[in-house]
Amino acid sequence: MTALDEGSPTSPDAAVRVATPADADALVALRAVMFEAMGLAPAAVADPVWRVASRAWFADRVEAPGVRVVVADVGGEVVSAAVGEVTALIPGPNAPNGSVGLISNVATRHTHRRRGLAAACTDDLLHWFQHDTEVTRVDLFATPGGARLYSPRGFRERGFEGMCLRVRR
Repeated sequence: MTALDEGSPTSPDAAVRVATPADADALVALRAVMFEAMGLAPAAVADPVWRVASRAWFADRVEAPGVRVVVADVGGEVVSAAVGEVTALIPGPNAPNGSVGLISNVATRHTHRRRGLAAACTDDLLHWFQHDTEVTRVDLFATPGGARLYSPRGFRERGFEGMCLRVRR
């Protein structure tokens, strides 16, 4: 992993901080912004089922070991966020100790984009992964628009597409 200086938002009134359970509603709203950017159907984004479950996840896990949720706060409002999680995988050549970081839920409200807020949140997570965890690799999934944020930080395409299967419950 490349050592990075922590990012600084270009908004002078912005503060990057670790989220608290009180930020759960704002984090769910930003998650919806992310899903919209990913092209999910508006009805799916509006579905209250995932929103209730997501709010509970943030309220319960935002301070859990191996999880770091970072927000950018402007004038007392959470306008950008990123989530980092330490995952345990089977050790292999690209993760010799099996400890892999995952960055997700990177989103910024439309009215606050292009101010370096997502970059600052991401840089905070990369610093945490490098200095406070044992991860040997950090993974993420990016929209084409988001990829330009990650490439300068050393992220590269893996050469194969991720796949998923939805298990209906």
